[in-house]
Amino acid sequence: MNLSQQVSTSSEKHGLGVPRIDVSIVIIAARATAVLEESLAAIAELRGPVTETIVVLDEVVESVDGAVRYLASGPVGPAEKRDIGARSARGDLLAFIDDDAYPSPGWLSAAVPLFENSDVWAVGGPGVTPPTDGFRAQVSGWAYAAWMVSGPARYRYVPQAARRVDDYPSMNLIVRRSAFEQVGGFDSTYYPGEDTKFCLEIVRRGGQIIYDPHVLVYHHRRPVMRGHLRQISGYGWHRGYFARVFPETSRRVPYFVPTLWTLWLTFGAVVVIWVDQLRPLYFLTIGIYVAAVLASVALVIKDAGRFWIGVAVGPTIVLSHLVYGFRFLGGLVKFRR
Repeated sequence: MNLSQQVSTSSEKHGLGVPRIDVSIVIIAARATAVLEESLAAIAELRGPVTETIVVLDEVVESVDGAVRYLASGPVGPAEKRDIGARSARGDLLAFIDDDAYPSPGWLSAAVPLFENSDVWAVGGPGVTPPTDGFRAQVSGWAYAAWMVSGPARYRYVPQAARRVDDYPSMNLIVRRSAFEQVGGFDSTYYPGEDTKFCLEIVRRGGQIIYDPHVLVYHHRRPVMRGHLRQISGYGWHRGYFARVFPETSRRVPYFVPTLWTLWLTFGAVVVIWVDQLRPLYFLTIGIYVAAVLASVALVIKDAGRFWIGVAVGPTIVLSHLVYGFRFLGGLVKFRR
């Protein structure tokens, strides 16, 4: 029986009287915003067991909804905020979601049955760009969904087949309380990327992390180019650093490809001035790359049904590779930012 069949069978069993599992949803943010209110409104409509919703902000706010509990953390980082929320939570499961994300109606009803398997310590699902996002955010979302940007990790941004994973972002991560306590929570030393370290500690202890396409949230994107590239820069730096210190999950070929391409593009341009024999190869690789970018553009135009979004995805892919490539190299060779 494959994983998808196991999920289906588990869901059926859960509907036949499997004991209730209580869930505490933990959201972190610096302050109350419109996107946080959107997330809370979607949580209020969820199907599935929700024991409580905890929102951790820098400062205390007065709750107008008895179903939501607000905690003040002071001006600390995301990892510390998640730990504060988790320590205050009462549920058997801790459902972490970012304040700029909101769950689909079946988010928890799809996730909870997977925990009937005691080997499953955590569950994640895709963070899909909301259809209501503006043009620039849509471009960012479609760029992340492109194979040329996300490679084999594309399932994080578009629903794909259920599978086991060993690294998953905390914007949509549901964890057993007992697993959270055993791991010791999130390690703020490694922000951004504390979720990579957290998941690695789960795997090191023999726990499983399951990705399921039905455990879906809608995740607002940072608009191109400034916000998108700043995020890409952070991803590149932390993955480069992790490739050095945590090789189990971060020293993989796809993570190195943008850096190798960036170095080839940069130094190759100088080398071919003196080495004539390399010129055909250099320009051939550029031609192949351009063709691949244009193919990605065509796919976005087809799938999104919007010509200008597809056109804008092209330069976004190119700049994402360059920024990630250089920043990955920086994280790889430098101890800390």
